[in-house]
Amino acid sequence: MPVQYGSLPFKQQIAYFRNKANVPSERWADVWKNAHDRGFMVAGAMKTDLLSDFRQAVDMAIADGKSLGWFKNQFNDIVQKHGWEHTGSPGWRAQVIYETNIRQSYTAGREQQIEQVKSRRPYGIYKHSGAEHPRHEHLSWNNLVLPLDDPWWDTHTPINGYGCKCKKFTASERDLKRLGLEVAIQAPKVETYEWVDKVTGEVHNVPKGIDPGFDYTPKSSAQLTEKTKQVVDKKPPLEERLTPRIVDHAFSTIKGVDAKGISALLAELDSPQVTAFELVLKQHDIKTLVLKAGEINGSRKGRALGCEIEEYLKSGAELSHWNYTNRRPSRSNGFTSRSWNHVVVKAKAADNLNKVDIVALTESLADAVQLGKTADRLWSFSGDANQAQGNPARAFATWAHEMGHQVYFKAGSPALPSELKGRASLTRYGGRNDDEWFAEHFAAWLLSPQTLNQVLPEAHRFISEVVEKAGTL
Repeated sequence: MPVQYGSLPFKQQIAYFRNKANVPSERWADVWKNAHDRGFMVAGAMKTDLLSDFRQAVDMAIADGKSLGWFKNQFNDIVQKHGWEHTGSPGWRAQVIYETNIRQSYTAGREQQIEQVKSRRPYGIYKHSGAEHPRHEHLSWNNLVLPLDDPWWDTHTPINGYGCKCKKFTASERDLKRLGLEVAIQAPKVETYEWVDKVTGEVHNVPKGIDPGFDYTPKSSAQLTEKTKQVVDKKPPLEERLTPRIVDHAFSTIKGVDAKGISALLAELDSPQVTAFELVLKQHDIKTLVLKAGEINGSRKGRALGCEIEEYLKSGAELSHWNYTNRRPSRSNGFTSRSWNHVVVKAKAADNLNKVDIVALTESLADAVQLGKTADRLWSFSGDANQAQGNPARAFATWAHEMGHQVYFKAGSPALPSELKGRASLTRYGGRNDDEWFAEHFAAWLLSPQTLNQVLPEAHRFISEVVEKAGTL
């Protein structure tokens, strides 16, 4: 039988869900805030028939009151039927889809009912769920009473995040007296935090205590469904919606070190080397992770990023945290692997690529390349960048080094030519093996190409050939 609210069939909840248009999406952030009122999506479900099967299962869960256990079985059947590779464990993913759609549709249906009785019950009461591990802000709003027309409800009507079970109830003056509650003199001050889409670099201001994308009130908008569907059908792919960049994307937990910042520094170089390297990036879609030391050491904090990072990498790894774990993070500024299609760069929370003076950095690296001919050669070019301009410059130079590894791998790791074999590396770190030799000299080729060509023309020529090869394979 239909899901009940009080003694009435909850038709509004069912209608809200059924008035949505199917929206294939690559990522959960592709459908933002109240766009969910008019679009049904499952992050990563790009095929129409796959999304339709998920929609049918959610519809039955809402209309027929199916349990989470039932939906998990349906989820597994749908995944097996379509061979869908998803992020996260099956149980967790099914629960997120089930609970989010059930609760948001419930809220939307309730909002319609609230409008119908608002003249008799003009107040809203925020009720915390009583969760064992509550969100601090949600708990502080428990029993908060505000007029239903107060703008605070526009962004704070539950649910306010994944797993949130808070609710909003209505009340009359008599109800409030019976409950011993009073209308607040004013709504709590709304403070916001900046949430950065770790892939696109877009910045959103979100009220504190609310998960990104949940700061809206779900409402039924049947009349907008067809219009939304037309907009969705015309919506270009993600890469076409972003401002053109040399580096299209990066997953970063550091606001100041992202694809936009890396691209800006490369654009300032404005060299044939950057153009050639960009072709490799586009050809192979090499990805970038920028993480803090505490996120790459295998800790619980780091593992918690696993699903989100796997959604970005789409590597298919069962234990996704191994794509960015290093047991000795204090001794590693970055790393990658021959079997990966991404690089990992360690950065600090306060790092900002806007602080890097690219002209001064290239001049410093030119001096380091010159020094490479002497017995006083440096340990690494990223170490020189760190001494010259601090950690942000070090992070950028490390990114160039790790990308050098990927270029070398993509080209098949060709052997060093005879004129370079046996010759000392321009840095001590580059002398460890051929892989590190190429990565170190690639950083010099990318960031200080003229000096490298003067000091070691054979290396400049070899790297240019390898980059060209990697861009065509």
